[in-house]
Amino acid sequence: MSASQEATKEVEASPSYTVKINASIALKLASIGESSNSITTGPIFGFDGVEDNIISVTHTIAFPTFNSSNSNNNNSADDFFNLRSSNSRFQQDYLNKLETAGYTAHLLGWFICSTGGKYISQSVVESLLQLQDTLRNNKREIPSLLMVYDPSKSRDGFLSLKCFKLSDAFLRTVKSENKFVAKNLIENKLSYKNLLEEMPVIIKSNHLTNLKIQEFDLDYSRDSDTLLIAPSSYENIKASTDQLYDAINHFNHNLGNLNYFQRNLARDISKINKWESKIQQENEEKLKADPRAKVENPDWRKEFKLPPPSSKYEYLIASSAVNNICNSLEVTENIEYVKATGVESSLPL
Repeated sequence: MSASQEATKEVEASPSYTVKINASIALKLASIGESSNSITTGPIFGFDGVEDNIISVTHTIAFPTFNSSNSNNNNSADDFFNLRSSNSRFQQDYLNKLETAGYTAHLLGWFICSTGGKYISQSVVESLLQLQDTLRNNKREIPSLLMVYDPSKSRDGFLSLKCFKLSDAFLRTVKSENKFVAKNLIENKLSYKNLLEEMPVIIKSNHLTNLKIQEFDLDYSRDSDTLLIAPSSYENIKASTDQLYDAINHFNHNLGNLNYFQRNLARDISKINKWESKIQQENEEKLKADPRAKVENPDWRKEFKLPPPSSKYEYLIASSAVNNICNSLEVTENIEYVKATGVESSLPL
């Protein structure tokens, strides 16, 4: 069995996990999401092995913001995440403090607080893959985690907190010999829709968290507020639309690269076909002149070199980003439609 086949078998045999999140983590992410107008990320820490197939998330902290002038720029997708060296040092320093305090926590992955479904980028995928390899090298079979919190959805009355891992289809593809060529994508059934795989999440509460929740001031006297279409809703939709516009531009850029490759490939194949036709014609003329003449059928591979197969890696990520933002916009629009319908039915028309 080859190394790639062993890696594929290992991926297929990986168990399924459930992520258990402390309620304090959910409250902290809600606080971070409410206080920031831009994408906020940070490492998540915890442990596994205490309960079967349970990964416990116990600690988190947001990466520091260094440039306040760009705090409203949501488009620096590959700069805000773990590939920034200062963020790597920051999360390691925090992990060292946890260990000094006696917590047996490990780095499990990262969280993203983002409005409108903008959470996938090349830096996110590569960081998850790098951590996944580190966990495997340390004999830990758990997947690297990506927690996504959408504060705009949570304002509508439900907790939009999801946890993802790299899909088995993606891991099989990245561990195969040719990786992200079209043939491998088809064989491994990998597409932009299953680049990440959602994991089941349970939230564990405790007495301290319950006491904190009881401190919240919940005013039930303003029943009409449940149907209020606040200006923030329009701002969230506008921000999501801007994100979709940027994601489509990125998608079109990658699509242009693929089209350029296809044009070059088609041009080279046309040259090969013409060359083979010329050789065949010359051979036929030789045989007509002398039926016993020796003719050669040279291999075109010695005369021409086709471009290497095009990788669909960046194209997959760009497609997945567009898909996620569109799905988020669809959910938001459905919520606003329900609100508008409720307002309409309450008016004395």
